[in-house]
Amino acid sequence: MITTFEFYQKTYYGDSIKESSDFDKWESRAEDKLRSITQDNLTDEALEEFSTLLQKAVCAIADFLCEIDKATKIATATDETNVKSRSSGGESITYGDNKTLVTAVLSDKRAQNRLIYDTAVEYLAGTGLLYAGV
Repeated sequence: MITTFEFYQKTYYGDSIKESSDFDKWESRAEDKLRSITQDNLTDEALEEFSTLLQKAVCAIADFLCEIDKATKIATATDETNVKSRSSGGESITYGDNKTLVTAVLSDKRAQNRLIYDTAVEYLAGTGLLYAGV
């Protein structure tokens, strides 16, 4: 693990992930994404030198992945989570389009990966960890 739920709450000030057990799931997935983005350049030295930046990057990616999951569940739900208006006589329900950056990329994995990469860049630009050259 690169980071902890305590760091997420007290240093990163994250609020999308509510439970420690949920955080473990999203942290693991975020760490996998970060390792892929950095071409697995997360050596012990890098983890020590850039500890805070890497932890914040993992937290930000975990937040994003969690939000994608929540938005996907809402988009596929048949309940009344996205009701925009309702009429009674003849019953008519209109569902809203609460488009956000997250919902805009729900069906586009390439766009999701680009946003994950951009999220990592916010924290890791200038560290050399994103360099994929020889």
